[in-house]
Amino acid sequence: MKFSPLAVFKDFASFFPMLWAVLRGKYKMPWATLFWALLCLVYMISPIDLLPDVLPVLGITDDGAFVLLVLAMLHKDLEGFRRSRSKQEDVIEAEIVSDDTHPQK
Repeated sequence: MKFSPLAVFKDFASFFPMLWAVLRGKYKMPWATLFWALLCLVYMISPIDLLPDVLPVLGITDDGAFVLLVLAMLHKDLEGFRRSRSKQEDVIEAEIVSDDTHPQK
């Protein structure tokens, strides 16, 4: 992964739509991705941290570092989701409707 602010922003912005697509059954998330995402969520919510949040800068820094680590691990899966979503946007769905007013010969 090319570690740039733009790549991190794109991955972070793609994560929640991917999660929403998984919840609706539109996208199948790999189990490892789901595991790391849930672990990151629990770590962020949990009052038990590696460095307590009451420490002025270090407490929040370890949370941010863990989020960046998880995003780096999930980068490949997030790119796959963006590719599949762009392919879906290229597809035009149509329905064939028969015309019953003209009888077939």
